[in-house]
Amino acid sequence: MRTTKHITNLAQKIVDEQKGIYMRESAINYLRDELTRIKNALLNGRFYCGVVSVSRSGMSRKIKIGYIYKGKLNLIHNPQILKLAGINKNGNISGCGMDMLFHSQYTLFHNLHTSYKKAHYQRRMKRYRELI
Repeated sequence: MRTTKHITNLAQKIVDEQKGIYMRESAINYLRDELTRIKNALLNGRFYCGVVSVSRSGMSRKIKIGYIYKGKLNLIHNPQILKLAGINKNGNISGCGMDMLFHSQYTLFHNLHTSYKKAHYQRRMKRYRELI
C-alpha cells in the first residue's frame, strides 16, 4: 500500500512535536515509512499486542505492540506512535481487561485514516472479513 497524504501529515506533525531533531527530512521519511508499515500490518493481520503487566488495582495495563515486517517482529517504542494508539510513553493504558489490547489496535487504526468512514474497520480488517 502506498503512503497517503494523511500519513505524511502525521509524520510531519510527530517530527514537529519532537524537539531537537537535527535531520528533519530523514526523520519525516522514516516515520512516514514506519506508519505505512504499521497500517499495512494492521490490514494484513500482522499486528500484535501483548499484556506485560497489570496494575494492582486492575485498572491499567502495561502493554507492548508490534508488527511483522520482512519476517521479523518490530516492537513500537516511539512515544508519538504509542500516543496514536492511546498508550502513554511508558507503555501504560488505562482500562480493564484484554479489551484494552483491542482498544489500542482500534484507536491506532482509526488515527492512521482521515475519517471513520474511510477507515471502515469491520470491512477492512482481515479477521473481520473472514466472518462476513
